[in-house]
Amino acid sequence: MPHVCQAFTAVVLASMLLLSHVVHGVPRFSGAAPHFRDYFYIGGQYVQSNSSSGGGSYFHNQMYVEKLSPVRERVQPYPIVFVHGGGQTGTNLLNKPDGNPGWASWFLNHGYVVYLLDRTFTGRSPILPDDDLSQTAFSAEFISQRFTAVQKYPVWPQAKLHTQWPGTGEMGDPFFDAYYMSTIQSISDSRAQEKTMKAAGERLLDRIGPAIVITHSQGGLYGWSWADSRPDLVKALIQIEPKGPPFREVIFSSEYSRPWGLTSIPLTYDPSPTNVSSPLAMKTVPTHSSDLLPCIIQHEPARKLPKLAQVPILISTGEASYHAQYDYCFIKFLHQAGVPAEHLELGRAGLHGNGHLQFMERNSDDIAQALHEWMVIKVNSTL
Repeated sequence: MPHVCQAFTAVVLASMLLLSHVVHGVPRFSGAAPHFRDYFYIGGQYVQSNSSSGGGSYFHNQMYVEKLSPVRERVQPYPIVFVHGGGQTGTNLLNKPDGNPGWASWFLNHGYVVYLLDRTFTGRSPILPDDDLSQTAFSAEFISQRFTAVQKYPVWPQAKLHTQWPGTGEMGDPFFDAYYMSTIQSISDSRAQEKTMKAAGERLLDRIGPAIVITHSQGGLYGWSWADSRPDLVKALIQIEPKGPPFREVIFSSEYSRPWGLTSIPLTYDPSPTNVSSPLAMKTVPTHSSDLLPCIIQHEPARKLPKLAQVPILISTGEASYHAQYDYCFIKFLHQAGVPAEHLELGRAGLHGNGHLQFMERNSDDIAQALHEWMVIKVNSTL
């Protein structure tokens, strides 16, 4: 009889444990890769406050960095530094909205040390009130229309191809709600953030040594700056749909916001521009496809980007993303500047249906595999 009671108790406990793994349709535990965890802050400096709180010395412009190390003894030769995009934090890479393991786990399982960060003024990287930086946040409708349910809002031709986001991609869906709750406000002054992220990124690379940098969206701005200022330490740069296209906004705006082509802050060109307010002469290259937007590149003779040319660069573009209209312009711009960048168009590689948040979508492991295989070739990683 005691054995029967013990068996019954075990069944009940197992059932309770199974039920406890699911909350509102989303698994509670993601099956994340086992790892060792450390964290630190990098960058920034002390400043004297003049606020009404009484003054004193405060630290600002620092960046939170989290280090995840695989438990296996043998690791890849270079770690990966992930740089998140606007409205996000480093938690993007930990697990996906459907509860499955994210890219951090995938790359840990393949022997990489992984660094996750919260960019300056974001998440665990605090804002000093004296900085007086205005902030913006994305509405749920904004997220659905641009990222998670784009097939229902065909603002660009490729949107109808979107199939990889789990669930409906709209409010009330458990996967969407799980993701949207993780979004965060961003500062409105992108240029100020580029400056602080450049400084913090340089300090980070100086501390950890050579690394592979993988950025997403607005994080791409910082990837260009880091590779330009530390080409010896950025062993490869993978840009997941970087902020773009060169020089100006498209689709949702027409603002000329990147006078240095890829960034709003200076990059190393040869010959060096003499007019820093308008450093590059531009010309428009028309397109012959209704699915693509025209590109803006440099007027010939084009200035070169000698430091970026030292770094293997890959741009990854989702088949259904708004970036599918213009990421090819990065390749034109970079090739013209002497940078042999490569373009991974996921649809052409047999990875169909992805939007802007490809690392959170259902086939994200397949995309990670494609990136890993490229890294194996470029930086001597191991399969």
